[in-house]
Amino acid sequence: MTDAPRAGLLSKAGLDAGPYLARHRRERANGRARTAAVGAAALGSVVVIGGTSLVAANATADPDHSCAAAYTVHRSWSTGFSAEVAVQNTGEEAVKNWSVNWSFKSGQAVVKGWENGDWKQDDGLVTVRANEDSVRLEAGKTLTLRFSGWHPQGDAPTATDFALNGVECGVESDDKKERPTESASPEESSIALPPGLPGRPVPNPTKKPPTSGPLGSLFVDTEGQAVEWVEGNTGDPRAAVIRDRIAEQPQAHWLAANNPGEVGGDVRSYASKAHSRGRVPVLVAYNMTNRDCGGASAGGADSADDYRTWISNFAGGLGSGSSIVVLEPDALGHLTTCLSSDQQQERLDLLRYAGKVIKQASPKARVYYDVGHSAWIAASEAADRARRAGAAEYGDGIALNTSNYNVSSQEVSYGKRILASLGRGQMVVDTSRNGAGPAGGEWCDPAGRKLGRNPTTATGDAKVAAYLWVKRPGESDGCSGAAGQFIPDTAYDLSS
Repeated sequence: MTDAPRAGLLSKAGLDAGPYLARHRRERANGRARTAAVGAAALGSVVVIGGTSLVAANATADPDHSCAAAYTVHRSWSTGFSAEVAVQNTGEEAVKNWSVNWSFKSGQAVVKGWENGDWKQDDGLVTVRANEDSVRLEAGKTLTLRFSGWHPQGDAPTATDFALNGVECGVESDDKKERPTESASPEESSIALPPGLPGRPVPNPTKKPPTSGPLGSLFVDTEGQAVEWVEGNTGDPRAAVIRDRIAEQPQAHWLAANNPGEVGGDVRSYASKAHSRGRVPVLVAYNMTNRDCGGASAGGADSADDYRTWISNFAGGLGSGSSIVVLEPDALGHLTTCLSSDQQQERLDLLRYAGKVIKQASPKARVYYDVGHSAWIAASEAADRARRAGAAEYGDGIALNTSNYNVSSQEVSYGKRILASLGRGQMVVDTSRNGAGPAGGEWCDPAGRKLGRNPTTATGDAKVAAYLWVKRPGESDGCSGAAGQFIPDTAYDLSS
């Protein structure tokens, strides 16, 4: 795969979601797996508490298969936990219309099931049935069912009595193991808790890490969809968590509309607000010609001359204070995807011009050329493209992982190889949703993702200028809602 773009780049652009859906096409022969809207379709299917017994209904007339099961608790907190049940078909034939059961013995409740399937619970018996999107479990394959739950005992529960279509599974128990991730946040459900159960966890009161390093303190916007939702929903039990973990964190401001007459004023308003508070704004310039190669996020400037006008006006709005500019996500990643040799050179020239004009207009601006991420193009190729685009002359380094999920350590290692080849500069890494790493090949609002480390310029690594939230957490890639729409369920699941 040569093109592994990132998801939801226009979530803060303020543009009509329709034309900008599918920011990250996965160019694979087997197509892409798509998640459904949270709480409305298969992903995050509603859990029914109570109902009739399901044991007999799950039994098969001819149980000619075998299975093995493993149970893992990922996180546990005062009244909740997140866990998974993995069931392997150890038989020689596929299991059709699969149905998985397990039992909790002490009053525990599944609150939200993450995977495709119909989730139900009858007293302590949990049942997950195949839906139309996943009806077969092939021989040798493993079905992983992740969920969030509630427990009354202060400890995450032990699960027992695993079965696949009525056949008892051998068990490899790992019920107390907690897997480390880059995020310390527990994963909890966005579905309303059953009547009589305690409320959701309060925000973590521990001290937040510093956000100030050599570049200065990052600007926290007092506007935006997350802020507006919190202010309008103060009685919602999710509001405090979303406020503390997302709305009050520094995030990037996207400039993506092809509006040369207005972009300068937009940048000036945002940057001056940050500078008046002694803070450093993070801005994303995203208006390259032939943007997204004419795909679902097509748009950008109409011509090279139009782009020069737009980026010059963008640069003119930055002012004399310090700022961080992420320059044209996907532009270098897509360089050879759809452009002729002349168009490739034009794009490189435009990026060179952009870096130059920003530095001339605002000498304290730090310009980071977006080069994609570690799963897209080789480090040597990324360095060559960045060099030809003027990054060694006008850039302060490179931007990585914009709106993607790759873990920070992987991106930092990749970035250091690029910088070594480039011969100078630092990197900024988008950590907004990479706390649990990628979800395989899923790019569109994948379940179970977590916030990564908080935005900061105090990175402890001389080659990393900042960890940033370039993608605004909680704003949809287009599967949990319209692209760019703030989804409180998604925000809470990322940050609770």
